[in-house]
Amino acid sequence: MVDQLKNIVPELVQKFNAEKEDTFKRMVPIVLKKGLENTNLDMFGEDMQRGILNAVAEELVKKGRTKEAIAAYMKAKNKDKLIEIGDSYKNMNMFSHAIECYWIAEARDRLMAVGEVCLRDGQMADAIKAFQLVEDKTRLLLVGDECLKREKYESAIEVFRFLSHRDKLVTVGDECVKHDQLVLAAKAYEFAASKEKLNNIGDIFLQKEQLNNAYEVYRIAGNTIMIEFLRENFHMT
Repeated sequence: MVDQLKNIVPELVQKFNAEKEDTFKRMVPIVLKKGLENTNLDMFGEDMQRGILNAVAEELVKKGRTKEAIAAYMKAKNKDKLIEIGDSYKNMNMFSHAIECYWIAEARDRLMAVGEVCLRDGQMADAIKAFQLVEDKTRLLLVGDECLKREKYESAIEVFRFLSHRDKLVTVGDECVKHDQLVLAAKAYEFAASKEKLNNIGDIFLQKEQLNNAYEVYRIAGNTIMIEFLRENFHMT
């Protein structure tokens, strides 16, 4: 009797799993028609919900509706599938989408790897995003320096602000001044909390008769004398 049961149980399990799979597949067209965001699956158990969501996501991938598939896999908490989609995006050089998938899947190693690829290929914005998500300050410092070297000042400011690196921010600001990118220079000095440098930028704007910019920079620097001067003589508010 025991031997008979041993032979029957695998068959019953297989049949049960097949029936569950059929149920999932039968639900797919209904969910797709109504829309995943408009479908309430709370009446089903957790395993059933995940099965339906995974089946829906698989069909969405086949239809090329990848963003919707990601949403379904997120609800199903299917990290492996999210990583698969991320890998596909990475292979197509769609790094920002890959990074998003890896972040949702908590795939730190994948984020590090794609960050390295982006840094190597000069995709600085994506490299910054990946390394920020894993909070790799050493890699971010390298990215910031590379951005500065390539005169990608806005990206460099973003990195050094994230790292709270005031000296580097001042360096970026100084480079921006040399290249007459005064608005970016002011931004770098603001994040570096360098009032002296900000006032210098205000003076340059004043010399160029760009009064609105001068007023704004003096305001950030807290230069009450120059603010009052511009208000009284040029009606700045």
